[in-house]
Amino acid sequence: MIAKWRTAAALVAAVILMTLPLTGCGGSAPPPPAASIPTAQPTITPNATATPSPTPTPIPTATPNLAATVAAIIATAIPPPPTATPIPTATPIPTATPDIPATVSAELTRVAPTPTPIPPTVSEIVQGVAAGLARIVVPGAGGSGFVVDADGLIVTNAHVVPPQRSVTVYLHDDTGYTGTVLGRDETLDLAVVKIYPDHPLEPIPLGDPASVSTGDEVIALGFPLGDELGSDYTVTTGVVSSQRTYGAVEHIQTDAATNPGNSGGPLLNRNGEVIGVNTSSYYGEYDGISFALSVSAVQENLDALAAGNDVLASTGGEWWTYENTNCNYSVKVHPNWTLASEDFCESHFERYLWGAVVATRTIGVYDQEPGTTLTDFAQSWRNDTINLALDWVTFRLLSFEHQQSPDRYVLRYYWRDVDENCPSIDIDSIWESLRYYNVMVVNSSVCALWARSIADEINEMRVTWRDR
Repeated sequence: MIAKWRTAAALVAAVILMTLPLTGCGGSAPPPPAASIPTAQPTITPNATATPSPTPTPIPTATPNLAATVAAIIATAIPPPPTATPIPTATPIPTATPDIPATVSAELTRVAPTPTPIPPTVSEIVQGVAAGLARIVVPGAGGSGFVVDADGLIVTNAHVVPPQRSVTVYLHDDTGYTGTVLGRDETLDLAVVKIYPDHPLEPIPLGDPASVSTGDEVIALGFPLGDELGSDYTVTTGVVSSQRTYGAVEHIQTDAATNPGNSGGPLLNRNGEVIGVNTSSYYGEYDGISFALSVSAVQENLDALAAGNDVLASTGGEWWTYENTNCNYSVKVHPNWTLASEDFCESHFERYLWGAVVATRTIGVYDQEPGTTLTDFAQSWRNDTINLALDWVTFRLLSFEHQQSPDRYVLRYYWRDVDENCPSIDIDSIWESLRYYNVMVVNSSVCALWARSIADEINEMRVTWRDR
């Protein structure tokens, strides 16, 4: 760059020097060159006037533009700055034409979001399904059920309805119908009853068993304690406490209160759908433990039961009579029960459900000491039971009373021993022979979980003592 500037300065100086007069400073100009002497003189014409030669017009000397000249030289000497490579212009992304209705809808949604739907109240759910409730009445007992078909199919528990019998069914408006028991499954404790209404009924929808989760809110409906509470249905609420499998049968444990008469009624979810069939609850010191048969059992067996299939809990399927000739008594044995053992005057029967013993019935005849009364024997029996209970995990004396017809004492107690899987409710019925010094004690023991469903079977297993 410095060399270029030096070159430019030299050129400027040369130009300036060229424009100065050609006279030296303090010196004389060189003499003009000598003129050539002509060889002949020209002839002069006398008296002729010489015409003077015209003086040539001088050519004006252009005054140089020093600034322009210098600028041009500098411009020539200094190369122009390099031209920057232009940045390519990006291809513009085409702008989508806005969907005006969608934009407005989205904006409205953003400004005013859709409100969360409010779930129905328990009252609204119950009102929506009340027309599908059924009250079932049989001689000396009863229970609940619910409509599953507009033509009159009703689901209930097997222990609510007797086999091959007619029952009376009342709907929510207290209209009565004669119902026919189509099928029963005593292993599942499930039955189907058919009525013949003159108009379509309003079935309660069945829910999805896979959607049931522990902690879900549930509603239990039915007609408990009909003799005390009348013909109105009752509503209790709770949650799914757990889900259990007994054998291959799924059950729902809930803290929704159920009582005698609730059996066979529906257990609903908050969508008003049946997720279970109320079947039993614990007696005794445990509260808030009830069970319902999962709706999956209904879905899987409804068609077969409606077609007339009967499934008994034990082989044989018929009532039979046990005779004890040693002590002259007989027992009418329910088809679900089996004789487990016998020892002279004592016989022991068991009720199995899903491979486990859920109830027992033991009949024994004992000698009575001379001079003692039935009251003496009964009180001694009660005291011995209390003493035995000192080694049990749980014991509660429920009642001890004297009944006149027949003349007997009845002892009721709730207990659980360390090796028992289920707490039990026992009823000891004590009466004496009218001819001999003997006392018979009939002990009925049932797991508290199944007390209600087995109670009818126990009551029907009558004992006949010919010594009375």
